[in-house]
Amino acid sequence: MAIAFTCPHCGYQTSASEAYAGSSGPCASCGAIVKLPGVKAELASPGKIPAAKDLEGSRGKEPTFATWAMVVVIAMVCCGGLVALLLPTIEPTRTPARRSACTNHLKQIGLALQSYHDQNGAFPPAYITDENGRPMHSWRVLILPYLEEQQLYNAYHFDEPWDGPNNRQLLTECPNAFRCPSDFGDKNAASYHVVVGPGAGWKANEGTRLEEITDGTPQTIAVIEGRRPGIHWLDPTPMRLDEFLAAAERTAGEDGHPDLLHPGGRMAVFFDGYVRFLNNGLDPKVLRHMFQIDDGNDVSWAY
Repeated sequence: MAIAFTCPHCGYQTSASEAYAGSSGPCASCGAIVKLPGVKAELASPGKIPAAKDLEGSRGKEPTFATWAMVVVIAMVCCGGLVALLLPTIEPTRTPARRSACTNHLKQIGLALQSYHDQNGAFPPAYITDENGRPMHSWRVLILPYLEEQQLYNAYHFDEPWDGPNNRQLLTECPNAFRCPSDFGDKNAASYHVVVGPGAGWKANEGTRLEEITDGTPQTIAVIEGRRPGIHWLDPTPMRLDEFLAAAERTAGEDGHPDLLHPGGRMAVFFDGYVRFLNNGLDPKVLRHMFQIDDGNDVSWAY
């Protein structure tokens, strides 16, 4: 019997086996920890009450320790076997839901970038530096108002670094849009990143304009997912192009590689706002062309 359930955080509706009643786990959509409702036990139907004489034969026959131990061992084996049987069935069901939620998050980011460009005449810079060239503020902070996070944006202090005394208080306020549901690491670490490097569409202190992307916005990656432990959502440290390509080289052909958040590849939103899945077997040289805005290479065949 399935239990219908609605996530109290994001409203995602799903169902789960009755075997998971009362258990907790991450929502398949937003990743927040939720608890499934319990199942009310049915009242036992009244039966015949045994007479005292029927119980006499059982008196004095207390269960031995060995008996109880055997019962416990059998129960553990049965439960373990049940979990082992259920998990392979449950995981394939959750994976498409997580990928769908990841796609929606990247769509939100893509729309926010488009809105930022419409209002400012360019996309946001990858980061803003201080007078010494040290990264101070991330592109993620700059697009908060376009993600319906105006209050969080107003709470951010641009007169101090991202990890200053006031901004540190916001480190635990990572918006869901910056988190992939398949990223089970630090819940305040970013799952989506921009890439800087020669020819790429992101740079410090200055945003790229649409007319500069001469290779075409459908062929140029804006934001890509990746696991970067220790990079909090406010952290403006960019991902370098060579760093990303080295990671792509490591993960090529490995569905279970820890750098990947989805089996078989990565999700990315392009500068046209569309989200595409990039196969893990994609040649790193092709990926390089996808990040460069004006190198003249056609990569539309690759996705």
